[in-house]
Amino acid sequence: MNNIYPVTLYYDSSCHLCNQEMTRLKQHDHADKLKLVDCSAADFAAPAGAPDRQQMMQLLHAQTADGSWVIGVPAFRLAYAGVDFHFVADWLDKPYIKHVMHRLYPLIARNRYLIPGWFAQVWFNWLAMHAQRKSRACANGQCNI
Repeated sequence: MNNIYPVTLYYDSSCHLCNQEMTRLKQHDHADKLKLVDCSAADFAAPAGAPDRQQMMQLLHAQTADGSWVIGVPAFRLAYAGVDFHFVADWLDKPYIKHVMHRLYPLIARNRYLIPGWFAQVWFNWLAMHAQRKSRACANGQCNI
């Protein structure tokens, strides 16, 4: 994938957890690398060549700038890397974490309406705090962590 960004994320904004996470990601998207599309909207029409709306409502879908589709955990990896939360993207690439998340994420997605929205806010605040700490510690190409 040569031209990854901008990435268009197709998400379910009727889910408080999903909406909170996408909103927070977009707040950190200073380079405008993420485009958000609500696939739960009544007037949503999937673009040509896209999975159908029902599939898009089941898991996070992302379309890269070169037209490739990325689904599930890899879509989150692109989103977090796009907002410079590389430590999350790198963490999601660790073999053990990748294996666990590929099994866990579909379970979370199926039960997402049961998870309170505040959980995403707490999770994202924690990520943002670590990202700021890491960016302060890794200035001028030197990492002091």
